[in-house]
Amino acid sequence: MRGAVVAATSAMVMLVLDSSIVGVMLPSMRADLHLGPGAQAWIVAIYLLTLAVLLPVGGRLCDAFGAVRTFAVGMAGFTVASAGVGLSTAGVEIIAWRGFAGCAAALMMPAGLAMIAEVVPEDRRPGALAVYTGVGQAFATVGPLVGGLCAQYLGWRWGFLVNVPVGVTGLALLALARPATPRHPGHVLLDLGLFRIRPFTAAAAVLFALGFAMTAATIYGAAALQDALHLPPAAAGAALLPLAVPLLVATHWAARNYARIGPRALGVRGSLALAVGLVCAAAGLATDHVGVVVSALVPAGVGIGLLLSPMTSAALAATPVDRRGQASGLISTVRQVGGVAGIAAMGALTTLHPSGGVSDGVPVALGFALSALLMGAAAWTVARGLPRLKIAASGTS
Repeated sequence: MRGAVVAATSAMVMLVLDSSIVGVMLPSMRADLHLGPGAQAWIVAIYLLTLAVLLPVGGRLCDAFGAVRTFAVGMAGFTVASAGVGLSTAGVEIIAWRGFAGCAAALMMPAGLAMIAEVVPEDRRPGALAVYTGVGQAFATVGPLVGGLCAQYLGWRWGFLVNVPVGVTGLALLALARPATPRHPGHVLLDLGLFRIRPFTAAAAVLFALGFAMTAATIYGAAALQDALHLPPAAAGAALLPLAVPLLVATHWAARNYARIGPRALGVRGSLALAVGLVCAAAGLATDHVGVVVSALVPAGVGIGLLLSPMTSAALAATPVDRRGQASGLISTVRQVGGVAGIAAMGALTTLHPSGGVSDGVPVALGFALSALLMGAAAWTVARGLPRLKIAASGTS
């Protein structure tokens, strides 16, 4: 049992590191391989796109073939893909390997959670899930700094190659533990009828906007700190810590006060806090003030922390118990699609700008402003679509 939990947690470490270090390392990758703006956008977008499209398929395969087997295949594939990215010599190779990594992550993400749920006894499951999510959040906090240190002192390739020993260790632990999980064939791939449930749709819309905004804040924000504000990679990674630390605090606070405050208030406050942070960051980028950008990351982190887990909980609470597996896969897909949309929008803004990239802060500032407008719309959606306190499984409050 313990080996299975550690293996699942190591997978979470790989996924979080991979997503949190890419933005910091993009300028170094661009300089080394002479990447254009389109190639840079695709390096990020292809991973999110394949993950978003294939997450429901991964969940279905997890049911059909068992969580352990699906998880092992996904983890092996992600490990190979990480090595492929680290050894690539051209942008097209990186894009191909990143796409393969997204396919592998689509297997590994749902299977890891399912494996913990099926292997760990019910009385010990909360502790196991706390370890699983807590370690992930911890690495999300230090991920940009790790990526910056790798890019500045070791080379960007090591930011991806570090996943290889983690993946091999996780697979070895899984082989030693030899956990058994049942198969559940015959489920529907995507239950779009869930969107007829108003609170589910409202929460999903907020998660879409959140995926869009987080892309702007973490991926293009990290690149702009280096290209537009001229910070070295390690300093750019450290500059993102004001985003991550409030995120952790707000996540913990929201979890403890969710039942008392309710999803509507948390959703409105979180959306508005993130919108304010994005507007302030846009102003800092447009005027070349590093201090303004870094300070703006504090309310942005608070907003993300107030939204991510509560909106997921609200969406799941609104669905019948026998459809919550489908609901989980669907809202994960919606959030990833939001990230893809964010990449497309930011890529278009940076490509169409006369600078041809993020060498000045104006295109990224425009992307931040667009994200803030989307979060403002999310606040309105929450106020109209989510109940003040308890959500019934039928979708009514």
